[in-house]
Amino acid sequence: MRAEDDPWMRHVPALFRALADRDQRDAMPRPVTGDFHTALATWGALHFAFCSLLGWSDVGKGLIWWYREGKPVDGSPVLDIIKAIWGERDLINYYAAWAWKPADQGWPVPQWADPMHGPSPTELAKTSRWPDVEWWRAFVRRGLDHHHDPFYGGTDPLHLSIHTGREDQAPSAAPLVQLDPKNRRGVLITEGLGHWLADLDVMGQALPPVGDRSWRIEVFDRRVGWLGEFRQSRITGRWFLGKHSVHMAGASPT
Repeated sequence: MRAEDDPWMRHVPALFRALADRDQRDAMPRPVTGDFHTALATWGALHFAFCSLLGWSDVGKGLIWWYREGKPVDGSPVLDIIKAIWGERDLINYYAAWAWKPADQGWPVPQWADPMHGPSPTELAKTSRWPDVEWWRAFVRRGLDHHHDPFYGGTDPLHLSIHTGREDQAPSAAPLVQLDPKNRRGVLITEGLGHWLADLDVMGQALPPVGDRSWRIEVFDRRVGWLGEFRQSRITGRWFLGKHSVHMAGASPT
């Protein structure tokens, strides 16, 4: 199966095109109530944006920073489109609640696997990663507005935690690479969405050192088009789009 045919990745090509051209945002599918595969595509594309484009290894931590700062988008085209698409009707709150729920404790499925039918908002504020009880009260009050959210059917019903767009990546057979060391810029042409991050990782290992500066690599996919201009963090080793400070907001604690 090609990566773009994977249910979790179905909306990712549209996400890349919307990032490349604001006029393409209207073509980006909006989060809607639908069947199981619609839910996979809706939340899968959002999870991909955080994990593979911002390079967040701890999405819950990154979202805590973003919410506390008032959801800024300056300098981050990824956060800008996330706010525009999943911010409608505050639907991103479903994903945030999923990211903040307490760590899984095994079987049987604990009550808090579904905050809308589990503990009280007071208990959620005490046991989750987000201690704002008023936020949880508002979330629970409107929780049934969107029926195909990341909570129905278990602790991780949509299996988002293992579908980040980073898993099962394999390098392309023959990616095209062009480098401009003087200006610390490069171009990578990859063979598909199942290869681009692996190709970047391989490329990063071979890039000439540029001191305390970073390479800027424009990535193109032969099927989707321009994927963006990426840099590799010298702290986390991950590739990301936008500001390094935004990337670090979702870095795993050391």
